[in-house]
Amino acid sequence: MRRLGGKPRRLVMVGALLLLAVVVVELRLFVFPPADTPSRADAVVILGGPGDRLGRGWDLARDDVAPVVVTFVPDPRLCEPLGDDPEEICLTPEPSTTRGEARMVAELARERDWDHLVVVTAASQAERARIRLERCFDGDLDLVTVREDGLAQQIFRVFYENGAMIKALAFQRDC
Repeated sequence: MRRLGGKPRRLVMVGALLLLAVVVVELRLFVFPPADTPSRADAVVILGGPGDRLGRGWDLARDDVAPVVVTFVPDPRLCEPLGDDPEEICLTPEPSTTRGEARMVAELARERDWDHLVVVTAASQAERARIRLERCFDGDLDLVTVREDGLAQQIFRVFYENGAMIKALAFQRDC
């Protein structure tokens, strides 16, 4: 068996280190992003997507984190307000994207004079959601994450979020 010479061995090591760096960044951004400890806010905002976002958002509302819960659903017929305490606002984003949700949240926050939101999203979407929301909303954000449903969903979301993050950072830089 032939041994690799000095230069090819260094290339293999550099390649392995680069691959390790990419894996660490991917894990940090899309699997284990930093999450905030939710504090008392004006509203709990539940972005649409995978994972038990609704369950986590309503748990926060029942724990008296906020008097209002904003949910995003793909079809307005899915909105079934559960009562007045806490108040539920059910929206269908236009466009049906994180960017559309961020714009609608910011508009609703301006109308209601909100300055602090707790946002529930999937771990894979958290960093991009934070970027989108901070471009539209000037107040304080606490991001709370939930896990995606199953390993296959989580792997798919990591790949999806890479493209979505590039789009948010390079091509859609405004609110």
